[in-house]
Amino acid sequence: MSLHTRARFLLVVSVVFGLYSLLWGLAPFPLVNFPARLILDSADWPVDNLYAELDKNTMLLSAIGAGLLGAVSVFLGKIVVPALKEGNKPIINATILAMVVWYVIDSVGSIAAGVSSNVVFNSIYLALVLLPLVGIKSDEV
Repeated sequence: MSLHTRARFLLVVSVVFGLYSLLWGLAPFPLVNFPARLILDSADWPVDNLYAELDKNTMLLSAIGAGLLGAVSVFLGKIVVPALKEGNKPIINATILAMVVWYVIDSVGSIAAGVSSNVVFNSIYLALVLLPLVGIKSDEV
């Protein structure tokens, strides 16, 4: 896969993450938070609590998490994608490290909280980001 193709793929991932963060960020707004409730209930599979009201802590933590995911979306789209096009190995390697750190902390915490199904979603998100970043040959940069 060329650097340009990798960059395009990661840009699409960045946009998807941005849209996801906007939907998740609706959690504190009861009149329009159905997408956020679906996201939250899906993370704690099976979907069986979809119509329950969200408590204050869930709304707060969703706002924080959605904000961080939105920031990751911008980071990927505006910093990592251009760096990937250039073959900038320090930024590529730092992104890989940052995503692995997120994955470990979020997944271990999810398991400790009794929501191990979230690890499946984390694994998908991690794969989407790492797929274009790993395996770049030195002759591509």
